[in-house]
Amino acid sequence: MIKLSSKRSTLSIAVALLVLGACQHRTAPPAPAAPAAAFPAGFPAQFYAGEPADAVYRVIPARSSLIVKVYRAGPLAALGHNHVVTSASTDGFVYLADDLANARADLFVPVDSFIVDDPAARAAAGPDFATQPAASDIAGTREHMLGPALLDATAFPYIGVHVAPLSVGAQSTRVNVSIDVRGKTATLPVDVAWHRTGDELAIVAEFSVDHATLGLEPYSALGGALRVADSIDLRIALVAESRVR
Repeated sequence: MIKLSSKRSTLSIAVALLVLGACQHRTAPPAPAAPAAAFPAGFPAQFYAGEPADAVYRVIPARSSLIVKVYRAGPLAALGHNHVVTSASTDGFVYLADDLANARADLFVPVDSFIVDDPAARAAAGPDFATQPAASDIAGTREHMLGPALLDATAFPYIGVHVAPLSVGAQSTRVNVSIDVRGKTATLPVDVAWHRTGDELAIVAEFSVDHATLGLEPYSALGGALRVADSIDLRIALVAESRVR
């Protein structure tokens, strides 16, 4: 959902995913888990605490990024704006089992970490985002996005992601990504590229998802003449490090 011109609108967010690499035999003892208070309720931190430390990678939020692009649509689309929503707060774990069929990842993003139309993010997003919305439009978009009509950040402060492998290649992986938004879970197949260097794992995925898959309704006005496009583009680039560091 999105802010279209000066009209109140909505912005649809999904979030995204992680995964796997190649592993050697695990012998290191598990490292202690972070305090439970550091994770959303129900997050499976204890699973990762119970696995060998060199098989578990912790996401580094400050070195990771989530970019969501939302587009205007309809006959009066020229009256609105495309929008870029970003977050530098994606967190979680990746488990690289010896048998990669048993690998997994669990991630979470605080909903209130989303930034709407950062000028640098818009500049990097390309010509479709060349114009900068007014500050009042940006503030209204974010307020509505986090409000009860859309993401409802008060009742649902996190978006959660669970990742399970479908097939593993030399430098890419096909995974099932289950995204929990507002207490509802949507699952879709996604291709992920990864590269491991020493104790670090870099992961990149780009995919599109529609509002209906996420259980969200795109904003529409004037009988659909001004509306948010059904499809949302996402790019997630994550850096995670082994717990043995």
